[in-house]
Amino acid sequence: MNVPSNILHRPLTAESIKRLRETLSSAVTEMLIDSCPCHYPRFRYLTEFQHERYNAGPVFCADANYLIWVAQEKDLGFLTETDRITENLVGDYGADLVYTCRRCSTTYRSIGKQYNINFEFVYLIPLKKKYGADAGAAVTFPIPLLQGLYGFHENDILLCAKEYILGSPDEVSNYLTAKK
Repeated sequence: MNVPSNILHRPLTAESIKRLRETLSSAVTEMLIDSCPCHYPRFRYLTEFQHERYNAGPVFCADANYLIWVAQEKDLGFLTETDRITENLVGDYGADLVYTCRRCSTTYRSIGKQYNINFEFVYLIPLKKKYGADAGAAVTFPIPLLQGLYGFHENDILLCAKEYILGSPDEVSNYLTAKK
């Protein structure tokens, strides 16, 4: 993957991934205190990140992927795999997974795409929205990311990057957990 020098990003290292995981785990834990992340528009928007929304070629958002991963962790996660879709697939892995929120019963279709052995990502599409009123603040731009965007072509990354900035762990966490 190429990372253009004019796009704010952080190199993906073991240390930066650990910091990203800790930041996002902390944010999800905070959302779970009063509600669930399904009630946070900013959580939903980031987990739905897909480059097609910007008419761009393949772009990976590390923050979005790790947020989904954290949400699915057994010890912290609130999403549990409840089904597999094997017909009319959107993803590349033989089945799109269905996850259900343990708190509000909202279901999501988890779609995995792979563009080469080192470039794959996941995004969520809500199937049945059962979360009701939002607890979190509305989506505002620019959205702070801790890691940034990666892809094959600079122009594709730039198309997606218009809505994002690079932020600190506190800025990312505060953005995701902001109340309505």
